[in-house]
Amino acid sequence: MAINEPLFQHIYLKEKETYNLLKVDRPYFIVPWHLHPEIEIMSITGGQGTRFVGDSVENFNEGDLVIVGSNLPHCWKSGPSHYAEDAKCHAKAHVILFGENCFGEQFFKLSELKGIKGILEKAKRGVCVTGKTRKIVSEKIALAYQENGVDRFISFINILNILANTTDYRLLVSTGYSTNLIDSDMLRLNKVFDYLTLNFAKQVRLEDVASQACMSPTAFCRYFKSHTNKSVIHFLNELRVGHANKLLIESNENIGNIHYKCGFRNASNFYEQFRKIASCSPLEFRKKHQAKELFLT
Repeated sequence: MAINEPLFQHIYLKEKETYNLLKVDRPYFIVPWHLHPEIEIMSITGGQGTRFVGDSVENFNEGDLVIVGSNLPHCWKSGPSHYAEDAKCHAKAHVILFGENCFGEQFFKLSELKGIKGILEKAKRGVCVTGKTRKIVSEKIALAYQENGVDRFISFINILNILANTTDYRLLVSTGYSTNLIDSDMLRLNKVFDYLTLNFAKQVRLEDVASQACMSPTAFCRYFKSHTNKSVIHFLNELRVGHANKLLIESNENIGNIHYKCGFRNASNFYEQFRKIASCSPLEFRKKHQAKELFLT
C-alpha cells in the first residue's frame, strides 16, 4: 500500500456538508486506538477481529453495528486471518461521522428530536445495536451512499430516528469509565493492543507485553489498569474468551479442545474465565447462539 494512501475513501463528501459518509475497504483496519469529537456510527460490512471501545473488548464480525460517542477511545483490530500471505478477508465498513452540533446548537434540542438526543447521550458509553434493528439500519446506511442532497439528509435523520426508538441495543462501556488519554498514551496502548491481539493464543509473558510500552512489568500493570479500567490478565482473558465465542459459533469444534486454540493452558481455567466473562458456560453459550439462529431464520 502506498504511504500516502488515505485511511478512508470519502463518498459524497463535500466541503460544506454537515456530516461525513465514508467507506472503508482494505486488507485490514489500520486506524489505531484513537478518539475524536465527532460521533461515529460504524457498520461492519466485511471482515472480523476485535473491537475496543473504552473499557469494552469484544469480537466483531460482518453485520456489527456500533455508535461511538464524542471523545470515547476506540479502534477495530482485524483478526490474524487478515494478515496471512494468502488472506482473502477484507476489512470493510460504512461509517457516518457527525458532530452533535452539526446542524446548529439547537437542532437536536427540538422537542421532536428528543429521542435522538437521548441516543446520542447513550453513545457516550458506546452503543452496540442488535436484533432486527441492526439489519435495518445497516441496509439504510448502505442505501444512503446512492443519495445526494436533501434525500441523503432525510436518510440520515431517519437512521438516527430508528436508533432513537429501538430497544435493540446494549451499552458497551462500564459505568464510571473515564479517561484522560494524551497522544503518547494512544501510541503506547495501541502497540500493546496490537501485540495482544496477534499473540493472545500463545503463551504471553508480562515482561513481553510491558516491553511494548517500554516500561517495567510493575509500572506497566499500574499504567494499564489506570487507562483501561482492568488488569492485563483480565484484558487478555477477554481476548481469549472472545476468540472462544467465535469458535463456538462458527465451528463444531469439541468444547474440550477449544481452550488450546484460545491460549488457555488448561481446561479448568478456561471454564472458570469463560463463565466470569460470558456469564455462562461454553456449552450454554453455544446452545443460546444456536437457538437465536433458529429464531432469526
